[in-house]
Amino acid sequence: MSEFLRLMKDLRFRRTMRMIFKFAWAFWWLGKQKYFIPRRRLEAKTKAVYRKQATYFTKTAMDMGGLIIKLGQHVSAQADILPKEILDELSKLQDSVDPVDFSEIKLKVEHELSAPVNEIFAEFNTTPIAAASLGQVHRATLRTGEHVAVKVMRPGVEDIIEIDSKSIQIAVRLMKRQTRIAAFMDLDAVYDEFYDTVMDELDYQKEGRNAEEFQQQFIHRDDIVVPDIHWSYTTSKVLTMQFLEGVKINNFAQLDAWGVDRTQLAKSLMEILTEQILINGFFHADPHPGNVLVQPGGTIALIDYGMVGRIAGDMKKQMIALLMAVYLKDAHGAINAMNRLRFLRRNTDLEVLSRNLTLLFEQVNGDTFDLSFVTSGDNAEDLRDFLYSQPFQLPANTTFLGKAIITVYGLCLGLDPELDLIGTAKPYVEKVVRNDLRGGVFSNVVDEGKNLLKGILPTTKKFVSAVDKIDSGNLRVRLSSSFEKKLIETQNKNTRRIVATIIGAVFLLIASNMWNEVEHTVSYVLGTLGLLIMLSQLITGGNRREVRHVQQMNAMREHSRLEKSKSRSD
Repeated sequence: MSEFLRLMKDLRFRRTMRMIFKFAWAFWWLGKQKYFIPRRRLEAKTKAVYRKQATYFTKTAMDMGGLIIKLGQHVSAQADILPKEILDELSKLQDSVDPVDFSEIKLKVEHELSAPVNEIFAEFNTTPIAAASLGQVHRATLRTGEHVAVKVMRPGVEDIIEIDSKSIQIAVRLMKRQTRIAAFMDLDAVYDEFYDTVMDELDYQKEGRNAEEFQQQFIHRDDIVVPDIHWSYTTSKVLTMQFLEGVKINNFAQLDAWGVDRTQLAKSLMEILTEQILINGFFHADPHPGNVLVQPGGTIALIDYGMVGRIAGDMKKQMIALLMAVYLKDAHGAINAMNRLRFLRRNTDLEVLSRNLTLLFEQVNGDTFDLSFVTSGDNAEDLRDFLYSQPFQLPANTTFLGKAIITVYGLCLGLDPELDLIGTAKPYVEKVVRNDLRGGVFSNVVDEGKNLLKGILPTTKKFVSAVDKIDSGNLRVRLSSSFEKKLIETQNKNTRRIVATIIGAVFLLIASNMWNEVEHTVSYVLGTLGLLIMLSQLITGGNRREVRHVQQMNAMREHSRLEKSKSRSD
């Protein structure tokens, strides 16, 4: 209590508390009204309160800056718990505030670099090219003639963050009293992720190291450029980097004027994101249009590496499993992967979710996804209602990943509404699988196994889709008892073949993976066993085809003999 009273002396803290308690009162009173007003009127009133309070928060955050605006941007990615009315307002938040007077910036730069500005820079533009809640960026020219962007921490931002963090902690404690919200998400974990990310943003040297790591990751691509860091003029509060020309990626008019291929640009951007997530496990967490520039030749200039995220190996494997489930239209497999990723809330109705996913997967044609189903007319609203009604959530450690994916998806959709998302991601999924195979002794055998599995997968995909349709009541058939019995026997045989083939392939993959980790004899034994299992299924399948062929030929001969006998007797 004594700390609270001490903080109340600060004007910024009092303003934030006034906003928080105003929210608390509005939602408390809304909850009481459900006892004495009709349900339909309550629903309309609830939406109005959501919109009014979100508008108030957006206006206040834009005015105050600091962590408050960062918090609004952070929670706006929580599509799993926030109503549409709130999201629509928070989406208007831009991390752009009034700039600090240049005299203060000049003092900050000279203090950090221990030299007068005019000794380090031949030119230093006094008007910032960007002003955000934590820092602002000025264009300058070094004495060597190189054009640079100088990012400077706003003076006094550390004190602002300390005050704001206390305010947000109080807000979290109040929100935890709301059982509906607390049941959907670990608010303490979400706050910890948010706070840790902001703290990283306050260390410009770390941001410089992030940029260099991205440079190394994309050194093989010529469609993306990352700015060089000038370490001689960089500290934890001042970051000097190469100035990259370009326009925002959503400046379609300029892109068209330059003759940039927007379809190829969208494909490149999606490839870059997919590579970050599936291959590197290290991604840009704030790819809004101001940080994704396009140069006249169509090269993407990616800037601002203060917010980044990392993906653990286990999580990456489950994401691959989820993509494969989508490819196979396997709703149950997708649900299992989402459960392991903790994308589903507690007490999920898995049966209802499975039926809805099956219907959604029907929009996947081959390797492509029918984006018109998602983006056009009533379908877009139906899909939005589906997403809100289903128990999806973003775990605390994936909030920024979800935000990055949603942001890039929106940018790509604007560039090319017909972008082949699954086809774009597919090569990177295959690369992850290839990278997991160690050693080259069984490479040819593995390739044969993969080709065999490719022949099985289309049949399996149709089988899984049909089973899901039958299970959801969308496919009804009537079979004779004899045909049903034969179908069941055939299905059991095929299932045993598929399972045996997959087991053989697994043995081969394990053998390849273990080649550099255990005695080679073990890998030889496992690989040979897997190969024999797979070959036995091929031979068995071939023998069965031969037997069926012989039976058919004998039946034809017998039928011909009977016909001749019948003609003689006539």
